[in-house]
Amino acid sequence: MPGDGPFLWIRDQSSPLGFWHPPEGGMCINAFLFVRRDGKILLGKYADHPQWEELAGLDASRRRANAGGWILPARHLKFGEEPRAAARRVGEEILQIQGMRYSEPRVETDVYAAKFAAGKMHYDVWFFVDATPPASWQLKVPPWFSELAWQDPKALPASAYARSHEDVVARWLAPRPSE
Repeated sequence: MPGDGPFLWIRDQSSPLGFWHPPEGGMCINAFLFVRRDGKILLGKYADHPQWEELAGLDASRRRANAGGWILPARHLKFGEEPRAAARRVGEEILQIQGMRYSEPRVETDVYAAKFAAGKMHYDVWFFVDATPPASWQLKVPPWFSELAWQDPKALPASAYARSHEDVVARWLAPRPSE
């Protein structure tokens, strides 16, 4: 039956052997924005603000559980959303920075045991996008952040991050084969 096949296709007209259901352990597709200036990246801390639900699909319990650590500006892609558009929305809607320059996305993946589904694996597809704010831009903290600051990703200890974003930053910092 169409939609129950062995291959994941994310498009309107899927192959007859495609399916529309995620793996049992889940799969997340995210855009992470690395706003850079002078060797530092822009990191934030969640405020317990309901706007996070609309901005990034982040419910109150997850905001509160991760409020103490630094996070990268990021969000899950919406169904049908292109990764470049998701990164731009992070910049313009979550950070409220207009006029940034954006790189092309770099794709990374991760897999690990799902906390909520015993014996199942969870899959992440990450789109890393570097961004540079206009030279005239001044740091302003939107109300859905308790803090927003420039941090040195090479000096910030892993324990300072929330939501396992230390793993994401480490992957972003790792040399790529072409470098």
